[in-house]
Amino acid sequence: MKSAEQIRKDRFEERRKKLISKTTWIKNCLIAFAVGGILAAFGQWLFNRYIVWFGLTEREAVNPVLATFIFLSCLLTGIGIFDKLSEKWGAGLIVPVTGFANSVTSSGMESRAEGIVFGVTGNMFRIAGVVLVFGVVSAYLVSFIRVLIETLIR
Repeated sequence: MKSAEQIRKDRFEERRKKLISKTTWIKNCLIAFAVGGILAAFGQWLFNRYIVWFGLTEREAVNPVLATFIFLSCLLTGIGIFDKLSEKWGAGLIVPVTGFANSVTSSGMESRAEGIVFGVTGNMFRIAGVVLVFGVVSAYLVSFIRVLIETLIR
């Protein structure tokens, strides 16, 4: 006969096995690769269309493409679709600028009950602010090292 402790451990193990994801990391990598590739192809298509439709140069067409991705990500987050897609498609959807836009939008949406100023705008960069800080600091350090190396070489 099993002790109460052993029964508790067995039940815990059964529950743990039910919660553990059955997908393999290889499958997740392939899905992320495919979704990231599809997003990149869509971005390239938009890039080419913006050049043709609006007469932009290659340098000028980059920003509207990024703005389109950010807008679509915020829109899909707002209507509740982005989270469902990111659960299925994983890192292929989250890693590009769409994931950053999703984190900003979802942080703002969570705090909207507190008002626009202190709620939405105050908490908008709660998660994404860390990314911005590290991005700016690392860009500054890399630029400083580059200037230092170029100065020493001359």
